[in-house]
Amino acid sequence: MAKSPSKPQKSAVPAAPGWMNTAQKREFSALLALETGWKRFVTDVERQRFGDLVDLRGRLVGLRKLLRSALRSKDLATVIALNGQINQTIDKAQRLEDALHVHERQKIAAQRER
Repeated sequence: MAKSPSKPQKSAVPAAPGWMNTAQKREFSALLALETGWKRFVTDVERQRFGDLVDLRGRLVGLRKLLRSALRSKDLATVIALNGQINQTIDKAQRLEDALHVHERQKIAAQRER
């Protein structure tokens, strides 16, 4: 028996992209909810940038796992290469967070909750 199609859910927070895993979707939704609460809307460009930020953070998790594995196997060339990639990814993520003003908005949202 085929499943009946469900009704699309209406939400203030747009759905996360399909390529994200569950943890990334949760983080993406939290970032968009913060942005929506801040200015009541999110543009497509901002949504794509938040997706890029979540993707960079996910990439960091994967690179750090690879680094731990390379450290266990004592593969110094791989450790050095991965360390450089991790540093570049952190730099990109921090620049994107600064461009999106994520930290300032989180501070203001926390002050509003008090």
